[in-house]
Amino acid sequence: MLSRSIALSAAAAALTIGTSVVASSADSAPPPPPTSTNGNPVHLIASGLHTPTSFAFGGGSIFEGDGGSETANPPNGGIFVLKGGGATRIPGSPKFVAGLAWHKGALYSSGGYITKAGIKWRISKWMGWNGKRFKSHKAVYVGPKGFDGFNGMGFGADGRLYVGVDVGLTDGNDHGPRNTSPFVYDILSMKPNGNHVTVFATGMRQPWQMAFPAGSSAPFVTVLGQDGPPKLNPPDFVLRVKAGQDYGFPKCNHTKPSKCAGFAKPYRRFGAHTDLMGIGLHGGNLYLSSFLGRQGKGPGGEVLWTPRSGGPLKALLKGFVAPTVGLGIHGDHLFVGELTGQVFRVKI
Repeated sequence: MLSRSIALSAAAAALTIGTSVVASSADSAPPPPPTSTNGNPVHLIASGLHTPTSFAFGGGSIFEGDGGSETANPPNGGIFVLKGGGATRIPGSPKFVAGLAWHKGALYSSGGYITKAGIKWRISKWMGWNGKRFKSHKAVYVGPKGFDGFNGMGFGADGRLYVGVDVGLTDGNDHGPRNTSPFVYDILSMKPNGNHVTVFATGMRQPWQMAFPAGSSAPFVTVLGQDGPPKLNPPDFVLRVKAGQDYGFPKCNHTKPSKCAGFAKPYRRFGAHTDLMGIGLHGGNLYLSSFLGRQGKGPGGEVLWTPRSGGPLKALLKGFVAPTVGLGIHGDHLFVGELTGQVFRVKI
């Protein structure tokens, strides 16, 4: 069962992904591509990856953030540039990458580095891209002591960087009090240089990925509900997050309406284990990747869409042989990563 917590284990110094599905090995025949419902062909644009979590587009290139394979020790994630059907890892990139964003000629990443002192969670800025490599990079923000990790990120119209905080493995559970680790259940906002860090909004169990409408600093955010206790089955969400909002978690998980009085209301509520991961905007529609599909039973995921004005989730891509995680939109094309280590593209 998907734990819906993607984190680095300092004790094992190995990356773990919350799923029992193992991607196909590099030397086996490639799995078939998914199929589209809009009639447009689905193209395989890269393979040989592990857990595609995020995408960024800039400098004439496609960048993919990767969580690494479930069994790798040492971890083998990172930032990859996708070209010619292959993927090349950027030297010096984190062993686990949750979020990527391109802003004013630079790439920003949120991820975890393995150090002698344990896991260090950093937001880094990568500069001087020449089509093959970056000239330099630097950490603009490092998570404080006890920090559980970063999730997806993006830039608002105000020029500030926004990033979700990972629930991690807080006290061996995923719904402990807010004081168990710094900034748990928060979205942070900061200047591009990492200064003036503020809590943008709070009370979200796992704010995983985000997408900003043009001209806005209020992102749409996928939020994953907790896994336990057994049979609890709280819903998953897409939120339209605004500054200062409190969505109430862990007191409010939307299984008992009385506990959610006075807290901010979700933009859209979805069934338990819908597991909406990646998110993108195009025209008047929201596009979402569902880890194991709308029923949460797999074996593969789906790419779904729904009008921003409201309506049911509909399939855009189906027939994946493994779960889907990362999703990105560039121009009229949607990109999605599958846990086979493949990345697909389709025109929307």
